[in-house]
Amino acid sequence: MNKVYLDNCCNSRLFDNDAQPKVKAQVAKIRYIINNQIKGGYVIIGSFAVAAEIGKIPDNEMRKAAESQYKRIIFDEVESTAQIIARAEKLNLMGLGKMDATHLAAAEAAMANFLITTDEKFIRKCQNRNLTAVKVINPMDF
Repeated sequence: MNKVYLDNCCNSRLFDNDAQPKVKAQVAKIRYIINNQIKGGYVIIGSFAVAAEIGKIPDNEMRKAAESQYKRIIFDEVESTAQIIARAEKLNLMGLGKMDATHLAAAEAAMANFLITTDEKFIRKCQNRNLTAVKVINPMDF
């Protein structure tokens, strides 16, 4: 069974205003990914990094909704380890932002097949630098 890691961009996208066609399409695709795990041949993996980012949402109501959604959709959650932190630091030195590097290191530790994000810069950096075996893609490409 494939493993799919949704970074916080995907989790947050579900709460964005979907008036723009691009955002509306991404929201629909992310919901499709969530609703079709198991029967689609994959499970959704979360991590300490996603949970930490959700915990920083300043609006109490939105944070609780995001936490509930997150807990409902994940099949498994990667806990922080020294190896993940060391790999994240190495990825950060290779040009990824700190949180992007942490998400990628967590996805690698989970042996995820895909890391799905709406962050185009993150996707390009991973593809251009060939940093990992994890396929970092936009939800529209899944």
